[in-house]
Amino acid sequence: MSSRLFGVGVEGPELSPREREILTAHPPFGVILFRRNIESPGQLAELVASLRELGARYLFLDQEGGPVDRLRDLLSPAPSFARASRAGAARRAGELAGEALARLGFDVDLAPVVDRSVPGAGALVLGERSASADPGPIIAAAGDFLAGLHSRGIGGCLKHFPGLGRARLDTHNKLPVIESDSHQLALDIAPFDALMSDAGAIMIAHAAADDGVPASLSPTWARTYLREIVGFEGAAFSDDLEMGALSAFGELPERSSRAALAGCDLLFVCRRLDALPACVESVERTVPVERRTEAAERLEAYASHLERIRGNRVPEAVPLETVAAAIRGFDASLG
Repeated sequence: MSSRLFGVGVEGPELSPREREILTAHPPFGVILFRRNIESPGQLAELVASLRELGARYLFLDQEGGPVDRLRDLLSPAPSFARASRAGAARRAGELAGEALARLGFDVDLAPVVDRSVPGAGALVLGERSASADPGPIIAAAGDFLAGLHSRGIGGCLKHFPGLGRARLDTHNKLPVIESDSHQLALDIAPFDALMSDAGAIMIAHAAADDGVPASLSPTWARTYLREIVGFEGAAFSDDLEMGALSAFGELPERSSRAALAGCDLLFVCRRLDALPACVESVERTVPVERRTEAAERLEAYASHLERIRGNRVPEAVPLETVAAAIRGFDASLG
């Protein structure tokens, strides 16, 4: 079923009848939630239960800390990845993110960010989401954060391949074109190369090279470079296909097909669930069955990876008040 190649979002804190209808007819591999979906612990628990009942296998969240903190209103503001990294405390940041996600019923944190904080580019666009301009500190911090997530039974995902550190535009809004430079590219790629086996999943960016085609829609990047040159064997996730960087590349059904053909295994449509049926139809009509089977097999391998990690979870759930207090204490300890 091609809907199992999608990760989707929903509009609000509870499912509408139309959303229930679409999810029943087209069960996705996973559902990603945002702050718009989270109001209270009880409400979130009901939403998670509803999504599970309707066939969503896995639940995703972006929980990096700092500027990307989906749980700040529910628990307590978490320090940014950069701040935790500067303090040598990325492992603890990952543990707390994992503890929170596990307690709330999630399976995957779409983190850590391993893009470089290049002056005048990523340092401005990504800000506190990025740990360093140099791959060495990024590898150390991101490896620690990932280990922290795994220690609490939560999977991770490296982002955003082949790197947004040299991008001068935000892909949420516009398409950045990153100039060719083999030395700089090697620095961009190094964290993905070092951590890809541990993570099992890599998110592909919407930034373009000189040809103007976003990496997420480019077989050169999503297949040839990622698979044949870097040697990644895990699951490749597209970034959100609704983002402004892809505005010149057709409607969501066309973008979904192009991303799948390029080499993305999981296709994220993070808000417009109403478009999912057309996106699924487009993939089934235009993407060869061999490619769809390949993507499904990679996602199943990632699912097995998640099940192995799940064994690290503490049998008894930690009270939310305890998690919130631990986050506050951690934030205060960083000064």
